[in-house]
Amino acid sequence: MKNPCNLVVFNLLEKRPPVCYYNKRMTGRNGCRKRRSDRTHLIYSLTCEPTGERYIGITVSIGRAYQKSVKVRWQKHVYHAMVEGRDYALQRAIREHGEEAFSHELLYIVRGKTAAHEIERELIADEAPELNIEMTARKRIGKRKAA
Repeated sequence: MKNPCNLVVFNLLEKRPPVCYYNKRMTGRNGCRKRRSDRTHLIYSLTCEPTGERYIGITVSIGRAYQKSVKVRWQKHVYHAMVEGRDYALQRAIREHGEEAFSHELLYIVRGKTAAHEIERELIADEAPELNIEMTARKRIGKRKAA
């Protein structure tokens, strides 16, 4: 039943469970609702200005703050390069040229994890960004071993 203000009103005599809204404490078995599987994902591009090399990546959106989400993910890449010393092509480029040498760009806003990962894989296959090559090769090898 709806009221004139278009708010959903539940009849308490129908013994329906109370409406619960998602928050951080409501995850798992005790929560009222499962975690959403259709979250908004962002596909972004990082470009090393001195060399022109590119990296295409994916991250989850923080609400509607799309640019902030990409910036937070970029800060994680820098942390992996400078503090943890990871030895992937992107992290080596960050250490070699510095974080100021990179620009980031939002390419796509995609609803749903599966669709976002599919678009990211297609972009990497079509554009062959130089800083993604090692990661792509590792994923292919891992799939062959599992099959």
